[in-house]
Amino acid sequence: MSINAIETLQFNCTTCPSECLLTVEVERDADGAVVEVHSVTGNSCPRGDKFAHQELTCPMRVLTTTVAVSGGDETLLPVRTAKAIPLELHAQAMNLIRGLVVNAPIRMGDVVLEDLLDTSINLIASMDINRAQVAN
Repeated sequence: MSINAIETLQFNCTTCPSECLLTVEVERDADGAVVEVHSVTGNSCPRGDKFAHQELTCPMRVLTTTVAVSGGDETLLPVRTAKAIPLELHAQAMNLIRGLVVNAPIRMGDVVLEDLLDTSINLIASMDINRAQVAN
């Protein structure tokens, strides 16, 4: 029977400009997975505690990338997820997004792909792209 290990980690909270240095005590199983977050100190607000738990159990990030544009005055459209998605889904999301082509015109905030990977989070446009002007 293996015994779980207790480890102390330090990292900065990124939820606000204060970037508090968090000291977090975690319990890891034999495979190195976090079993439990025992304590969080160094945070000057409750968001730091929430951030530490989230970061160690299921890290979340906003995914930003580009997609191809057809008929636009630009060839690539910057896009992002409307909210953070689990970091472990980013590679799978990129594989799906890589094949997307959007038709111009498109406006910032338009939904490019609904419910990305069944997360209930949309992929949205990050800028306006107009139709390409036809030369006479």
